[in-house]
Amino acid sequence: MNTHHPHRSTSAPAPGERDYPLAEPDLAEEQNARLTEALRGVRDGAAVPGALRELAGKVLGGRLALKDVLDDPSGYRVLTDGVSGMRESWRSMSPQDRQAVRATVEERADEAEAGGGRPR
Repeated sequence: MNTHHPHRSTSAPAPGERDYPLAEPDLAEEQNARLTEALRGVRDGAAVPGALRELAGKVLGGRLALKDVLDDPSGYRVLTDGVSGMRESWRSMSPQDRQAVRATVEERADEAEAGGGRPR
């Protein structure tokens, strides 16, 4: 007997929800693909706050353009709350930990640039 569970989490969008790959004109095809996958991960992530999952779903569903996320009241609130939490985490780090984070970010940026990042 096959029992349907309408609230079971799946990787597919909910009925009525579309899932469009991003096609931002200012980004390279590879960057759009990575951003699309990241947004899908946020939308489908069980540990991600509901408001952030909903925001990712709006962008992937074509109901909200990426450039308009901060103009959307829920988008502004979700993102600024997240930045506030990161700021507190940064402030609580030791100077050595902050330097390690900076070094990692610089290393990743160098790798992305060497690996065919967007031309300047």
